[in-house]
Amino acid sequence: MDKDLINTILEGLFWLATAWLTVFMFLTIFGLASISGQMDEYKILQVGKLAVIGLSVYTFFWLLRGVISKKWWY
Repeated sequence: MDKDLINTILEGLFWLATAWLTVFMFLTIFGLASISGQMDEYKILQVGKLAVIGLSVYTFFWLLRGVISKKWWY
């Protein structure tokens, strides 16, 4: 495969992961707002999983793009 094609695919996946992170952070905030009256440990952990999933997907694609394309910024 051509290096430019690989960089383009990785760039697209990175921006898709950025959108994924944005959606999961929105869901986390919405989830915390909806359980504000009856917070217990179980509900907080369930909502916290949303943030962890979004951040882990974003971090994976950020690292993949950085290692292969040597782009750690932007």
